[in-house]
Order: sequence, then structure tokens, then C-alpha cells
Amino acid sequence: MQKLSLLSLLLANVMAAPVILNVEYQNIVVNGKTAKVMTIKQPDGTWGYYAKSGDVFDVTVKNKLNESTVIHWHGLELPNNQDGTELNQAEIPANGEYHYQFPLKNSGTFWLHSHHGLQEISLAEAPLIVETPDDKNYQQVVVMFQDFSFKKPEQILSELTNGAQSSHDMHNMKMTEHNDMHDDMAGMDMSSDHEMEMESGHGGMAMKHGGKGSAMVMDLNDVKYDAFLTNYHTPQTPQITQVTAGKKVKLRFINGSASSGYWINLGKLSGSAVAVDGHDIKPFNANKFQLSEGQRIDIIVTIPASGGTFPILGQVEGLKSQTGLVLTTQKSLKTTLSPEATTVAPALNDAQELKLQSIDKFVNKPVDRVLKYTLTGNMSPYVWQINGQSWPNVTPFKVKQGQRIEMDFTNKSMMSHPMHLHGYTFKVVEVNGHKINGALRDTVLILPGETVKVVFDANETGKWFLHCHLAWHMPTGMMTYLEVDPATK
Repeated sequence: MQKLSLLSLLLANVMAAPVILNVEYQNIVVNGKTAKVMTIKQPDGTWGYYAKSGDVFDVTVKNKLNESTVIHWHGLELPNNQDGTELNQAEIPANGEYHYQFPLKNSGTFWLHSHHGLQEISLAEAPLIVETPDDKNYQQVVVMFQDFSFKKPEQILSELTNGAQSSHDMHNMKMTEHNDMHDDMAGMDMSSDHEMEMESGHGGMAMKHGGKGSAMVMDLNDVKYDAFLTNYHTPQTPQITQVTAGKKVKLRFINGSASSGYWINLGKLSGSAVAVDGHDIKPFNANKFQLSEGQRIDIIVTIPASGGTFPILGQVEGLKSQTGLVLTTQKSLKTTLSPEATTVAPALNDAQELKLQSIDKFVNKPVDRVLKYTLTGNMSPYVWQINGQSWPNVTPFKVKQGQRIEMDFTNKSMMSHPMHLHGYTFKVVEVNGHKINGALRDTVLILPGETVKVVFDANETGKWFLHCHLAWHMPTGMMTYLEVDPATK
């Protein structure tokens, strides 16, 4: 009987139909106006993809748009031909479909988004959650931050490349004496604006970083957005999620914004960060956390036994603007959130990254190849480069399968760059000269004037994108790829 049951289970798994994900349009209301955006949903309305550790990823993407698309599984370790980019598959035409199937190696908080044109900026994105057995101990709430403009992405990009983005007058900013600018940031209070001066203009932001007499003007928020959303909701009409007094909630934060970094503010709650980019870390407690573009962080909060209402906010770096949702033990609660905080948020910094410690297994061994990446660019002309090259005219590094690779990123521009490597998980081992036993990540923020080193094992062959996850920087050049060739016998 036991053998028969096992056989039945195996047959059921083999014969199970793939999950359908429709890439489609949806209407949302922003500031009292209806806007058509993109989304990725299952036929029953479920936003994104949910699985359990050990499952097979078995998904058919159906394109309901009137244009081609391709969907990337951000953060998953997977075969190269399943990565969902223009490097490794044909575009999915309008009314077409594409089947993806591979074993899930990762558990945690990931996300999926279009890797075609500017569709991600149009909110063609969704959560990708792979649960562990431990997750049954928590109510789980996805919190995806999104930035939104009524302007078409193509119009914004044209304005940026032609120097006409009305939100910004901080062109041609210069950096000087930046070599030691982050030496003292490890002990910085993440909720403060210590050693920072801010100058705003036309909705843009220039920020002067301190540190041993250094002087650097950092550019933030080069696009003025009309609103900042959480799970497609504005602060005026936030998502309200029912929770249970005295119980634990795992908040799965995802930064799905095109070009906005956030300070997470838990308000009346304190939280324990337990994972970043889908990988466990040594837990640390705080009320405020940082989240750059493309990154994720899992935070566990305990709802007080007395119950209540608890806004969970994300404030945009360099601005008063904020978004968020509401946790409440009350039924039928109707509330709003303020779209602005009382003070301007500082720029994201190194303090959080320096304290992150991975508890996942990562074997120390000698590095076989060191790959150096210099990040450069300007606001005018709006061109961004890796090693002096702009996509698609790039010469990729080539490595051998099985090699331990070190990537050294040096940022010589006036903007921060969240650098994302497809298909791999890397370990952050050094930040501006500070050696650390850092987190396992797939997206790491490189501040202006900074050098960050990461290591990983090149186990999966193929061409893998490496790019800045500021969505305006990819089409204007800051993208290349790593080519992993089969090991020679």
C-alpha cells in the first residue's frame, strides 16, 4: 500500500499541469486618475508565483500583451536556457507562450519581472516566493515597493537622454577626494543623516557625503515620479492586511521600483531581519532597514497581544515621499497613509551591509579569477558604462566552469548602482576596504566612490547578464554579461 501511494504521488507530480502566469494589462487608480499598467498573474488572480522548497519550477508564461515580452526569474539559480532574457531565449510574441521547467534550488523571497524593453518600468513584475517548512510558523505578507509615473517610460527615457527631464537640474556633478568617504560608516545610525547635507532642486536631490573631509556630490532621484506604490496601491488607498494579535508575521519586502531606494520604517513595531535576497542571515533587530532596487529583505515582527493598527512604510531616499501598507487586528478598517513623511530621508549607506552576516554554507577556497568592473556615467549626456563600454557594444569576461570568481566593482560615478548578476548567488566579502563575512546576495549596492568585492563559484555554463538594476541605466549602457565556458578536461 505504501509503495502504491508513493507511485501515485510521483505520477501525480509528473502529470500536474504547469502553473500559468499571464503577462497582462490592468487598470489602477493613482491620485484619482485611472492608469493602465502591466502585471503578472495566475488565471485565478494570484499575483506571482508561490512554491515550496524542493518543488519543480513548472510554469507556462502566456503573453496577453499587444507586444512581445520575456520574463526573468530574479534571484533563482537555474539552467542558463531558463533565465528568461534576450540572451538565452526568443521573445514571447503577443498571444504566444513559453514553458519553463527546472528544479528549485533556492528557498526564500525572490521576484519575477519582464526583461524586455521598458516593461518592468510599466510594472510587469510580481513576487516569486519559495517557502520552507519553517514558514508555517508565520503569517506571510509580501510588500513590493513600486515607483509610478503617468508618463510613458519611452517619454521619460527620451527626456533623460536629451537632457530634458524636468525633475532634475543636477547634471555634470563632480566627485573629489572620495577615497576615504566610507571609512567611518560602519557605525553610522541608519536612521540618521549623519555627515550628510542635502540640496534639493526641481524635485531632484544632490547629497554631499561626509567622511574624513571628503567632498562628493551624489545624485539621487533623476526621475520625478507621480506616486510611490505598494503592491499597486497608493498611500491614500493602501492595502490593509488582517493579522492576529500576539502572532508573528514574516514581511517579505521586495524593491520592484525602477530607480528608487527605500528606508523601511516599521513604525510602532520592532523587527528581526532574517534573510536578504532569499538567503538567511544572522538575525538583527531594528525599526528601520534599507532596501535598494532589485533587493529583498525578510523581516519578522510580532503583533502585540493588545492588537492595534500598524502602518508599514517605505520612504524614498532623498525625498519626503513614502508608500506602504497597513497591518491591523481590526475588522473592516478603512484608513489612509500620508504620501509624505515630515522630513527628507537620507541616502542609503553602507551601515546595514557591513553588519549583515550570512549563515548559509559558503566554502572558503582560493580565488581562481579576479574580474574588475569600473562603473562610470554622466547625467548629461545620459550614458552609463561598465569598463568604458555601453551595451550592446561590450566585451564580456570569459571564465571556466567550476572556477571561484571574484568580482571587484569600483564606482566612479556620482550615482549609486545596485549591481545584479543573473543566475548566481555571490558572497559580499569586502566593502570599501573593510573585509566582512557578508551576506549571500544577487544584487549589491555600490555607492559613489566605493569598491565592493564579491565571490562565487561559476558552476552553471552560459551567458549571464550583469547590470545595474536602475531601470534607466540598462538601456543607456550599464549592462554586460559573463560567459561561463565548460570546464576543459
